[in-house]
Amino acid sequence: MITFNVHHIAHSSQIYGPGNRDVIWFKGCSIHCKGCINPHLWSFSVDNEISLEDLVGKLETNEITLLGGEPLDQIHILEFVSELKRKNFGIVLFTGYSLKTLNGAKLKAAKMCDVVISEPFDINKKDDSLYLRGSSNQVITLNSARYKDYKFLEKSEYELIVSDDLEFRGRKNIDFIEDLLK
Repeated sequence: MITFNVHHIAHSSQIYGPGNRDVIWFKGCSIHCKGCINPHLWSFSVDNEISLEDLVGKLETNEITLLGGEPLDQIHILEFVSELKRKNFGIVLFTGYSLKTLNGAKLKAAKMCDVVISEPFDINKKDDSLYLRGSSNQVITLNSARYKDYKFLEKSEYELIVSDDLEFRGRKNIDFIEDLLK
């Protein structure tokens, strides 16, 4: 049976890639980047094992982001990504691996994703102004034309913290933010 070690699934997210998407945080990471925002997901201990069929069945949109931990450390990640592509899902993958070092199933899975944000987080190159990246060494690779009209590298990024409970991050709806500040 094909299963996955899933920490959490969020629906209707708009901050981990284009549009309204489901986000899966996998548990387990062999990379252990210094300064990682999710060190609690490094352990491979199984808390929430989900079958391939059940995991696909929990998704509410056809746009998905894979996070972790390290998604490519899931033993059956290629089978999962293959099933998503068969069903015409748009996939954004966050990985701490360098694409140049990947081979086998991990490389095949990464190449099947529409967008890959790769390279290990580097605390010495941390940059909170970057969209979808935590450090300036990380790379956004577009593997398909699915998101060709989406400007991943646009410089009009913003961060507005209104209170401890409400914050906006991203680069869309600048007019909304400007109206809010008036």
